[in-house]
Amino acid sequence: MLKGRPGSVKVLALPAMALALSACFSFPVEIPLEPECVIDTLAIVKTIPEKAALENKIVAEAVAASDANLYALIKVLQVSKPLKLQWHWYAPDNKLARESKSIEINAKGKYLSYFVAWDALPQSYYAEKKGRWTVLITADGSFLAKSEFDVN
Repeated sequence: MLKGRPGSVKVLALPAMALALSACFSFPVEIPLEPECVIDTLAIVKTIPEKAALENKIVAEAVAASDANLYALIKVLQVSKPLKLQWHWYAPDNKLARESKSIEINAKGKYLSYFVAWDALPQSYYAEKKGRWTVLITADGSFLAKSEFDVN
């Protein structure tokens, strides 16, 4: 039996119960990071749109073997770190026809609501290779986006 004042046990029990109950309702919550590199558009075009038009959705164009150049234009949203992009062009026989040089985007690592970048495929690569082509874009050596298109 406990000796002392009868109310002292109640005084000690109340804070212990409050502490136990408050622990029952606390649990860790992980807040997800903002997504990075959200692909808005990857389009094959014959000419690069004017700067003002780049804010809008870019629409792919039909291409022909007689076109002077083809451009794989990519628009990426929510970028906050530097990226090294590279384009890999595959001919209809699935062989690598051309690989671009790496280009660095957002070298200062600032937040960009979007950026637009492109690589050109000269006519000499596809003039004699009609069919379904593929362009694959990598960011820092990892897959970023892919598009298939027909050269008629």
